[in-house]
Amino acid sequence: MLRTGTMIVATLALAGWTMSSSTMSSARAQDDELRALVAKATKAHGGKELLKKYQGAQVKYKGKVDSMGVMADVEGEIYVYPERMKNTIAVEVNGMNIKIQQGFDGKALWIDVMGMSQVIDDADKIKDMKENMYAEQVGNLVDLDNKEYRLGALGEMKIKDKDAVGIRVSKEGKRDVNLWFDKKTHLLVKHEFRGKDPFGQQGEVNNEKYFTGYKDVMGVQTPAHMEVHNDGKKIVELEITETRYHEKLDDSTFAKP
Repeated sequence: MLRTGTMIVATLALAGWTMSSSTMSSARAQDDELRALVAKATKAHGGKELLKKYQGAQVKYKGKVDSMGVMADVEGEIYVYPERMKNTIAVEVNGMNIKIQQGFDGKALWIDVMGMSQVIDDADKIKDMKENMYAEQVGNLVDLDNKEYRLGALGEMKIKDKDAVGIRVSKEGKRDVNLWFDKKTHLLVKHEFRGKDPFGQQGEVNNEKYFTGYKDVMGVQTPAHMEVHNDGKKIVELEITETRYHEKLDDSTFAKP
């Protein structure tokens, strides 16, 4: 009886191991497939070496922003670097011209409106800024081959008349970021994550960015047009008029004026 019972336990253990092995094998196969897709996307955008080299960017843009139903013309320039950013915006709304600067130097968040500056030391706002910058960094495709990033399949869908395939990027302690790539070119066509409404009106929203009009800039495939949607509603449409990449940006670039 003991021997029979031992055999039953051993058989059940073997069955469990076989099922687990099959599931793990399938998961590994899917993980390998998703990482191969990320590798193709990284290569399509310029290659890992170049993307990692140019951690900083300087971008000029112009377009329209819909804030609380008020449409404004905007033109500006933004500097970005890991955990740092500075954005200078000229806004024209209802015949008024407003100059806004906002920045984050890795520790302090600040804003300057028409020469009146203020440091924002709200811990929650700083945390939101870091989360948003993390999500942007994921979209840069740098180091996504690192095993600390877990990849999940999102399937396929049509995005801006392009057949696209999606990947969910997860990391412990961070929000998930969804990336959608053109199936033919492997270029990023949509970047998506759930976070705070940038205009502070709706709490958390599904933040979606759409990229089109790619062109070569310093060896990196770079979009010339971008749309931003909150929960499916378009709130920003921008033309990227100039992009320059930098290996490094000095800390003074992000300092409060």
